[in-house]
Amino acid sequence: MQFSHRESSPGIAAAGRELSYHDGLMSLVRRLASGLVGPACLLLLVIAFFWKLTLTNQYAWLESPDLASQVLPWFQYQAHQFHQGRVPLWDPFLFGGQPLIGQAQPGLAYPLNWILFLLPLQDGHISPAILNWYFVLIHFMAALFCYFLCRDLRCSKLASVFAGVSFGLGGYVGSIDWPQMLNSAVWAPLVLLFLLRAIRPPYPIGAAALAGMFHGLSWLSGHHQIPTYIALAVLFVWLYSVVAARFAWRAARILPLFAVFSLLTGALQILPAYEYGRLAVRWVGLQEPIGWNQAVPYLIHQQYSMRPIHLLGVLLPGIEAHSNIFVGVVGLSLASLALVCCWRNRALRIISGLGLLGVLLALGANTVFHGILYSALPLLDKTRHPASAISLFHLAVAVLIAYGVDAMSGPSAAPVLRRLSMALLGFGLFCFLLLFGITLARNLSVPDGDGAIMSALAALALGGLLYRWIKNDTGRKALAGLMLALFILELGNVYVARLLHKDDKDRSVHLKRFGENLDVAEYLKRQSGPVRVEVEFEDVGFNWGDWHQMDVFSGYLASMPANLLSTDIYTARTRMLYGINFAVARKPNREGQQEVFRGQSGLNVYRNPEAFPRAWTIHDLFEVRSVPEVRAHLQDPNFDLRRKSFVYGTPPALDTCEGPDRIRHLHRGINSVVLEVEMQCRGLVVLSENYFPGWRASVDGKSARIYEVYGALRGVVVEKGAHRVEMKYRPATVYAGAMATLAGLLGAILLAAFARPSAAVAPH
Repeated sequence: MQFSHRESSPGIAAAGRELSYHDGLMSLVRRLASGLVGPACLLLLVIAFFWKLTLTNQYAWLESPDLASQVLPWFQYQAHQFHQGRVPLWDPFLFGGQPLIGQAQPGLAYPLNWILFLLPLQDGHISPAILNWYFVLIHFMAALFCYFLCRDLRCSKLASVFAGVSFGLGGYVGSIDWPQMLNSAVWAPLVLLFLLRAIRPPYPIGAAALAGMFHGLSWLSGHHQIPTYIALAVLFVWLYSVVAARFAWRAARILPLFAVFSLLTGALQILPAYEYGRLAVRWVGLQEPIGWNQAVPYLIHQQYSMRPIHLLGVLLPGIEAHSNIFVGVVGLSLASLALVCCWRNRALRIISGLGLLGVLLALGANTVFHGILYSALPLLDKTRHPASAISLFHLAVAVLIAYGVDAMSGPSAAPVLRRLSMALLGFGLFCFLLLFGITLARNLSVPDGDGAIMSALAALALGGLLYRWIKNDTGRKALAGLMLALFILELGNVYVARLLHKDDKDRSVHLKRFGENLDVAEYLKRQSGPVRVEVEFEDVGFNWGDWHQMDVFSGYLASMPANLLSTDIYTARTRMLYGINFAVARKPNREGQQEVFRGQSGLNVYRNPEAFPRAWTIHDLFEVRSVPEVRAHLQDPNFDLRRKSFVYGTPPALDTCEGPDRIRHLHRGINSVVLEVEMQCRGLVVLSENYFPGWRASVDGKSARIYEVYGALRGVVVEKGAHRVEMKYRPATVYAGAMATLAGLLGAILLAAFARPSAAVAPH
């Protein structure tokens, strides 16, 4: 039987379509798998690099005074409230309460922290294992984003992995353990990625918007320092692009677009922080705190500047102050190779300039350049830590390392590699013999002698690897792998070595304090009625109030509302005004205190019988005009704080009556307070919690004004009779900031997706 072509063709066509579909699907799978190779390798490298945190439970990264005293209690407080279904905009547990989100550093506005706060708790607290993985994944984000940057610059996958390792595991990111700093630094590669796209003709506005969006995310992280330095880097790159384009309007529009989307996206943190900053004082290293309208003295910038001698720390570990600049023999050699072989690359020149900018800023007071910027640019004085600008240098070096890895295979690299290998071998041998001779001859110690020996050995090893690279064209993948391993070895001996073992009795002392005085905390929690405690910080060592969810009139803070500090908070009369009815101490610190509980650790609980109630009423109110006048009245023993008070400006009219008013019920939440009162006549209900803009009051459902009484407390006028008084913290800056952040995120994404496509970009 014969079959015609016409009869067989439909079956063949169907089979062809099925084969084509299968080939297309397999091609897509291969592309996806190929694209995931680099990120997967980075993830495995980061997990292995931080083996102390990921593969054991013997080490902790929070073992330092600031992290243990501040950051961990902040995180614990937020996690506890998230699990209760509340967003803690206000922190009522320290010094009578203050805005949590306004302080910025707790990181409440950072969306990725919300994941941490929502993860399961262990015995009511954040699991140490989860905290370790949180820390490790921040470094993975940094490595991954730098990998994406280098891939966008057309570096190979292997070269981009080198860059990711450099930025994510070494340098500034590798040495800083404050999460609010880390979370801001990890976004710098994505800012640079889209900024470099934006400055290429025809200057796509979508790329500029995305660069601004990622910069806004760095603002949400909780600290202004690194975002400020990133902004300076953006200004530098923009100026270069405008001048290079002969002041073309299309290039000039990049900066305004960037600024708009940066401010919009970061608004959820920027607006509350700005409101709080204007009304707070901040400790910057001086004996007394300073206000918003006072510049941080240049003396403080000088103190936290990197000295020129510390530039030697690029190669030799242990030579550092305030920030670690170490890159290592492998990283520095590859970056130098890129500068020699790839200087004609426009992107490389821009990135090299960015690295130089980072060094000049980090040197701070040791260069005239920094002082000029300090004087000329608004808000730069608030950073106070020039050495942190070295993060820009490390980002630039990471990208140069990627270019250097790819340059090794270039046709013109052989003579450069030959000279570099000889120089490395000579340097390594010289350093090794020098250190060996010093040790034998005079038995002298050298700064971080082990680190210097490791640098010498790394130079010898890299020199040998480069020599084999020149001689062997077939085994270069293996040699590149060995170079990567050597690079990780160098970084690990500097950065992972900083993690402390939990059983190190001499240095692992801060986290152990969290398990102390639990009997005292449990006793206080069992007491009826509002409890507010005064605790000597030296006795507990961390922010006890946030950790135990308990009112404590003390704390370890970077800032404080100015009105609170103006009340002389360390005097006995002010403390009684705040209703501090218990003291935790080794012995009584005030006359009349009654011991009510003896703790196992030596800390006891004493009752303060003179403490005011949490709320009371007054019918005598007058005007004051200045802080000294407030302090004079508060500390005057003849001034009856229970019967009269004062306000700034014209006071409301109050009535005088015979019978006593009654506070029948008081319920306080995190962001709210409810009081049920019975007034004999028109008077002022005072709550011994701090006044701050954003608190809203109502009496029987009708809006009422909150007065700032006693210089810092909250008061509401209530008419005669039984009433329900409610106060809620609803700051307009937070709600406006949330809407602006959402607009910034959606706007940047939509603009990037639907803006007119850019013309093809020429190779760079």
